[in-house]
Amino acid sequence: MLRSLAKRRHVAPNPQLAQRIIEVRTRNPEAERWLGLVEAAFAESDRDVAWGDAVLTIAPERPVRAPILHQSHIAVRRRTLQSWFRRVLELALVDHAARALARGDEAARLLEAAVCQDDDRVDAMAQSAGVDTATLRVAAQIVAIPLLQTCRRALAEQLPAAAAWWEGYCPVCGAWPALAEFRGLERKRWLRCSRCATGWEVQWLRCPYCDETDHTSLGYLAPEEGETTRKVEVCDRCKGYVKAEPTVRSLEPWEIVLDDLAMVPLEVAALDRGYHRPQRPGFMLQSTIVAA
Repeated sequence: MLRSLAKRRHVAPNPQLAQRIIEVRTRNPEAERWLGLVEAAFAESDRDVAWGDAVLTIAPERPVRAPILHQSHIAVRRRTLQSWFRRVLELALVDHAARALARGDEAARLLEAAVCQDDDRVDAMAQSAGVDTATLRVAAQIVAIPLLQTCRRALAEQLPAAAAWWEGYCPVCGAWPALAEFRGLERKRWLRCSRCATGWEVQWLRCPYCDETDHTSLGYLAPEEGETTRKVEVCDRCKGYVKAEPTVRSLEPWEIVLDDLAMVPLEVAALDRGYHRPQRPGFMLQSTIVAA
């Protein structure tokens, strides 16, 4: 399938996002650099006038368990990508490498590695450019957000029905969920991807990583104030964890990222008890991205 990713539109700055960023900055001044990247990423994600010119070609046939973007081909505007990449590198304080990494096809190569969650490729590019690998990994994932968010909007009608997608990873980009939502009065459980913001409904007692459904192996860590607040779901079979919170509605894409950050203390508690997130992605995409 060959398609332009989105119609051109103008989106005003998001006052809710701006206010939330201010609140988080006040409580977490040490996260200033990260918050600057998040704020820039979601401002860029709303620029369909730029990213809507990308052309997405979906593979006509994919393995049954493969996300929609597996084996896809995406052509993005070179000027848009290079400008955005350079901005991210500047915000990540790697100015000295920005010019070298953003020229030619390097930006497209890094974007492709980020979309495919290929940390080995990102690390190789970092070492070649003399950039800290951890910093470039973060920058690469930020670079990927506008494209992945645009893909999710364009593919909304192609998402599999709840009963047709049983995997714990995102049906669009293959990432593990950032958190679980328990929505509305019915408290239906939805997993959410922080990269493309896709949500998919799953059953209550089921580990997204190893598919464990035995209630004796599944539990949670919660603050002292009670079960209805934010918590961390844990699995004693694979020792995995996922953050979770009750919501009235589906979280906005930027809310997923900021709520993920807000639950770091609970995440630390899980790590201290020997739980962890999988080191490998839920699904290793094989997508091609070119700058045109």
